[in-house]
Amino acid sequence: MTGSVLLVGGSSEIGMAVLLRLLGSAPRRVILAGRPSGELKCNAEKLRDAGYTVSTTEYDAALDVAELDGMLEHACAGHPLELAIVAVGSMSAKSFAQGLVVNGLAVALLLRALMQRRPQQIVLLSSAAAVRPRQSIAEYSLGKQLADSTALLLARQAADTGVRILVVRPGFVRTRMTADLAEPPLATDPDRVARRVAAAVDSHKTVIWVPRVMGPVVRVLGILPRRVLPPSWR
Repeated sequence: MTGSVLLVGGSSEIGMAVLLRLLGSAPRRVILAGRPSGELKCNAEKLRDAGYTVSTTEYDAALDVAELDGMLEHACAGHPLELAIVAVGSMSAKSFAQGLVVNGLAVALLLRALMQRRPQQIVLLSSAAAVRPRQSIAEYSLGKQLADSTALLLARQAADTGVRILVVRPGFVRTRMTADLAEPPLATDPDRVARRVAAAVDSHKTVIWVPRVMGPVVRVLGILPRRVLPPSWR
């Protein structure tokens, strides 16, 4: 890949791990989109130190369709977008509605806006919770479910446009967001997710689970009565 690369969720640990795996060697233009933060600034400097040309732009879940289009137009002005990584998600929403918007509706609108720019590859960092929603993180699960389903629907249309879409469904990943949560079996880390994503992009896959066994495990859990499972798995 030689065109511009966009990471939406520029402070995401998983997003950065995936970005670094897919970037290739410098020089290359990178756009980090997200809310202004120390992590976003640090990630930008890390990439600049490695020889990449980096710009940052503000992304917020409150952006409407026109504002999303404007953000992408400004961020990618004069440079064709080749790869877009969407690493947006939060378990700390202040309300159920906000959780659905941040994790779901806003991401669905972003994916549709990205499709209009026809990058070669879109990577959506979804979640195993998108397939098996959990009561303890209901707004996160249902939001991810909307984003995941949107990506799969767009992937069916993408065959006519040349855009490839990869949906990544990790289980528990050790990050700042999950630092205060009890670690369940099959926990993984951002670098392992990134390695699986890189292999899946090379082989043109549409859906992957991380770890690989997570897919069969989720299917089995979907069969079992929830009352027999530990509360954190329901």
